[in-house]
Amino acid sequence: MSVSENNRRIAKNTLALYFRTFITMIVGLYTGRVMLQALGVENYGINAVVGGIVGMSALITSTMSQAISRYITYALGKGEKEGLKTMFSTSISAQIVIALVVALVLEVVGVWFLNSGANIPEGRMEAANWVLQCSIVSLIISLVGSPFGALIIAHERMAIYAYMSIVDVTLKLVICFVIMAYGGDRLILLALLQIAIAFGMQIFYGWYCGRNFEEAHYNPQVFDKRLMKELTAFSGWNLMNNGAYVFATQGVNMLINVFFGVVYNASRSVAMTVNGAIQGFVGNFTIAFSPQITKSYAAGDTSYAIHLVIKGTKFTWLMMYIFIVPVSMEADILLQLWLGEVPEQAALFLRFAMFESLAVSSGQNLFKLIQADGHVKKYTIHAAITAGFIFPLAWLSFYLGAPVWTAYLIFIIIFLILNLVRFYALKRLMLFSIRQFMKDAIIPCLIVSVASFIVPIIVTYYMEQSVIRFFVNGTVSVLWTIVCCVLFGLTKNERFFFYDKAKLLINKYIKI
Repeated sequence: MSVSENNRRIAKNTLALYFRTFITMIVGLYTGRVMLQALGVENYGINAVVGGIVGMSALITSTMSQAISRYITYALGKGEKEGLKTMFSTSISAQIVIALVVALVLEVVGVWFLNSGANIPEGRMEAANWVLQCSIVSLIISLVGSPFGALIIAHERMAIYAYMSIVDVTLKLVICFVIMAYGGDRLILLALLQIAIAFGMQIFYGWYCGRNFEEAHYNPQVFDKRLMKELTAFSGWNLMNNGAYVFATQGVNMLINVFFGVVYNASRSVAMTVNGAIQGFVGNFTIAFSPQITKSYAAGDTSYAIHLVIKGTKFTWLMMYIFIVPVSMEADILLQLWLGEVPEQAALFLRFAMFESLAVSSGQNLFKLIQADGHVKKYTIHAAITAGFIFPLAWLSFYLGAPVWTAYLIFIIIFLILNLVRFYALKRLMLFSIRQFMKDAIIPCLIVSVASFIVPIIVTYYMEQSVIRFFVNGTVSVLWTIVCCVLFGLTKNERFFFYDKAKLLINKYIKI
């Protein structure tokens, strides 16, 4: 496949994912508002805490899923169709075993922590245990079904992925209205309905893959020990990396619960809902670029894979800033308009969460290139050690009396440092120029990062906080950031491409 065809496929998949994310972002944000109203701040915080317990075990899910996705995509890039069948059946068997182990661990460790260490309000422990048990079932369903999702992404069928994501968020919105009309314990009903959605989604993915991909037929007798060994080794090293990340996120969420209580968990959950919607919108670049990075590297075209990493990193950063600037400037009014009743410090958490996502997304394409090579042992050790400092530093800061937002600051600094670890790994694995990456991606992004705040800060200074300023400054922030991205973030050729596409859209609109 030629470079131009690859670019068209990336563009097509990105558009499909953006259509998905636009709908899911709108519906998801509204769902968050309705969910907070339906559950109340206390129950909302409990749901976040219990979800965090299960989320810590989800590192195994994501680790194995990444390994399966990488090997399937790599096999597709090399044209090994027969190997895909063995790969799929082996991965399903592996996921079943892992699911049983995860369930056992959660039933012992998770139940112990919830009932002994978590800061749960009096009278809500029974509901919290219901949520934990239902979350374990949902996790197992997702774990066993993850190879189907890996197949869809590896085959770059982003349209069906987009449609089903829309169905998923729509069903979750329906759940919100159902629990609002329910007179019993709404938290327990929510947990039960979430199982139904998880099961239904996985049934559909299994049916779709079985109908469209010849390798998507599970045979328990097909089991490749050598392949399983490779998967286990690849996953084992990634487990360290993902484990450090989960402790840096869900682990810190547990610390916030222990030191500050469920109200702050609710605030953090609200911030992550908004931030998750925005990160999902921007993260489409990573999803659309990832298969092409792996396939290009598998086909021996390392230079094109590196080119995709540089472009993907820059565009992800610039698109993130289009959201960061207006949200940072008007977070208080945004949350008031969205929620009505805003949990304590949610606006501050949201501002920090935006930059936390920027720190994570800035290195995602670098990580995908390291994964494409497959030699992850040394990188994983170094990355896990680096990211592993977040949890103990957060605990120490809370123990010494530091404010709750300190955890965000620690996370941002550590994850920016983590990119240096990725640079070192790529230099060791291939002909990767750090100077070229800095020149083509990071420096333009840093210039945009500074310049984009200038005009919005002036507007904030001369206008009092109000709904009017929210709309004025929000509009100014978006338009000014786009101008900064075009002028300082894009190359000459990229600007010409942007201008041509803008003219086509304008002409089309005028004709209409």
